This record gives sequence, C-alpha cells and structure tokens, in this order.
Amino acid sequence: MIVYLMKKQKEMPLSGSKWYTANRYFSMLLMLCMAYGITPVAAQKASKPTLYKVVKVTNGYFDTPYRATTNGEVIGEMPKMAVYEVVAIEGDWAKVKYKGGEYYIKKELLMKVEAPDMVCSAWAKEWLSYDGIYRGTTGEWKGVADDWSKPITRAEMADMLVNDIMGSMYGSWALKATLPGAIKSNGGNYFTDSKDFQEGRLAYWGIVPTGKFNPAGSITYDEFTKLLVKLMAYDKRYIREGGGSEFTKADITKFAIGGNKAATAKCTKEQAKILCDKVLCWRNEMAFITGAKFEDGNYDGTTYVYNGAYTIKTMLGKKPNQPHLFVNAEGKVELNSRKKQQFKITYKKSLLNKDRQVMQLYTIQTTDGKYLGISGTPMNGSRLIAQKNEFLWWIETGSSEDGQATSFIEDPNNFHQVINVSGFKTNDGTPIISWYWKHGTGADANNCKFIFSKVK
Repeated sequence: MIVYLMKKQKEMPLSGSKWYTANRYFSMLLMLCMAYGITPVAAQKASKPTLYKVVKVTNGYFDTPYRATTNGEVIGEMPKMAVYEVVAIEGDWAKVKYKGGEYYIKKELLMKVEAPDMVCSAWAKEWLSYDGIYRGTTGEWKGVADDWSKPITRAEMADMLVNDIMGSMYGSWALKATLPGAIKSNGGNYFTDSKDFQEGRLAYWGIVPTGKFNPAGSITYDEFTKLLVKLMAYDKRYIREGGGSEFTKADITKFAIGGNKAATAKCTKEQAKILCDKVLCWRNEMAFITGAKFEDGNYDGTTYVYNGAYTIKTMLGKKPNQPHLFVNAEGKVELNSRKKQQFKITYKKSLLNKDRQVMQLYTIQTTDGKYLGISGTPMNGSRLIAQKNEFLWWIETGSSEDGQATSFIEDPNNFHQVINVSGFKTNDGTPIISWYWKHGTGADANNCKFIFSKVK
C-alpha cells in the first residue's frame, strides 16, 4: 500500500481535500511501519527493482541461510555472494525474493548495489533461474560487466566443454588423470593444470585438432553444437564403451535454444551455457534410464527408481520389516507396520539445482490419483499429505547400508527440505514431515532414508 501511494503521489498529483486525506493516510501508514521496524523499498520502475548483494558468508553453512519469518528457524540456503531483489527491510532483516517465494536473511550480510552481476536475453531467464539469483535483462542496465548475450571466445568454449560438462560428470581428478585419450600424448595420460589445460584436453580427446586452436577467436552456434556431438561421441566410445544412447543434432533441436542459430551466427555465452546444462541433463538422464532398465532387483530396495508401482518404507526399524508409508483417513502420510500401501511413481524430467547437480524429478501418487505433496511452501514440520495438486519431488539415491538401497525425497526448489520420519520414531501413526537438513552433512540421516521396492 505504501509503495502504491508513493507511486500515486508522483503519477496523479492531488489537490485540496483529496490531497489532504491521501497524504494523511499515507503518513499514518508510514508511521505504523516505522513503529514495527519495517522500511518499505522505494517504488521504482518494474524493470529496476531494488537489489542487494550478499557480501558476507555465514559460519556453519555452505551458502546463505534463509528463514520464513524474522528470527525463525532456518529452512533453506540460497547461493552466497549473489545478487537478489529485496522487497523490504524489517529491522535487522531483509525480505528477499528467491525461487518464487519471499524469505528473510540477515541484513548485515548484504550490501546495496545499483546493478546485477550479470544480464542475459529474456528468453534465457527461465532456464537460468535454477540457481534463484537475480539476473537483469540485456539493455536495461548500465555498467554490467558480464553480459551473457555477447559471443564467447574459443577459450571460453573449451572451458565449458571440459569443466561444465566432463568435469561435472566425472570430477576434476578424472579430467587430469583417468579419462582416456583418443590420440597419443607425449606426456602420458596425466595432465597438470595450466592456462591451456582445457584446449590440450580437448585435443587429447580428439574433439579439436592439435596445434590449430585460437583461444581468442570466436565460434559459431553451428560449430559449438557440432563439438557437443563430438564430445558425447567420445564419451560413448571411450568411457561408456559403446553403452547407452547416441547424442545427435536431433537432441539439440529438442533443447529449443533461443537466440540466433543461423549457420554464421556467433555462439553467445547464454546459448553455450544452456547447451552445456542441457547436455549434462541429457547424459545423466540417459544413464539413469539405462540403469533402470537393467536393474535386477535382487536386493531390498531400488537404486534406479523409475516408472511403476512401489511400496515405500523407512530405513528405521528392524530389517526387513520396517514400517511403510501410509495415507490415513485424513489424507496425511504416516508410518504403518501392518499395511503396505502402493504408490504410482512417474518420472517427469531432469533439471539442475542451485549447485548445478542433476535432479531426477517425479510425482508420487496414490492408486486413486492423488499426489503426495505439501500444501504451500515446504517448511520445518510441514506434513506430507495426499492432495489434488501435482507436486514434483527429487528422489535422490542415497547410501546403501546393510544391503538396502535407500533414497532421499527432497523439494527440488529447496533440496535442504527433506522428507523424514518425525523424531526417528517407528511406531504406527508417526507423521512423515519435511525438515531442514544441512544437505550432505552428518552421519545420522537415517530418518531421511526411504526404501522404494517395485511391485512385481
């Protein structure tokens, strides 16, 4: 309301009694907000929101922790050292837009900035939003050094192919020491870090010719996509040893990349980055589906959860008779040691999370078609329920202990919100809830581990 009145003061000047009434109403609202420590962000044009950058790290966290309310419990983490849109300052807290919601982080971590760290074309924003940071639109901001709508150099191309794709799939050590070469190398199979490491590695894999690489030169969209096909052909022949699917230009067409894709058009950073992201998702999904087809299922649980009917039980309890997930008469999910309810699992797609990990996303439905989900934004203590609205889950293969293949069930928009058994209990009626977990830390996460068993 305050922002609205501030805008109206500028857009439609009032006079006489109308002005007196409106101004008095505005002043009262402003005083009320100040009394509660709420400072409204000044009204600006829609294309120019108020931006703050996280400039300090928070001890004990990988990224910047955020809360649903001021001084509330931490419910997730957003990327550190990044720019966000701030809608209000409330005392010691800033209300920040992040992945479709509004959350609180400590104001002391922030510094106001006049522009985002990077800009890109409007078409690229939807895909790049997986990390949740604020990106401006090209042409709407001044003084932005990193414009992703600009062409890339061949050196940047090499870095993306080597690190964004192969490094993400196999790790930095494999890049240097274990991935086989397609040509003979005088230096053997071990490559050390150097300024031309990426170019040398691509030549070693047979992706680019040796001795003819111009790092400062440009590359066309057509050339970049052809190199992607060659890179995945190398992967199939030398690493997968002929296994899995072949990657083709038809797959790239399905990616629906925007921008200029003419034969002579220079490849832009946003095109190259999104292509690499989608190749990474393609490679991960292909391997996952291939594994699911050949899984023998001769152990308790499923490593490759895919399409079909499953029962789901907690890892807690005495193997193999742990209690199962069951939807009670109120539509809430709880533990039940006497009934094995079946759920329909449907694989939907692969996406990246804020850490650029590939997530396999699914729906989990009851036999009458209701979706297991959470009403509203998952927060600490939110109940898992059966509802009409579709809800996507990241089902992530967890560690296998004592012959049991386990998985985590996580909110893909905030993978720190993990489904778990409340209080580590195993008695019938124990609620199944969502709770913040410092993802990947701590030895005892067994209440977050579930065993999916496919119904034969």
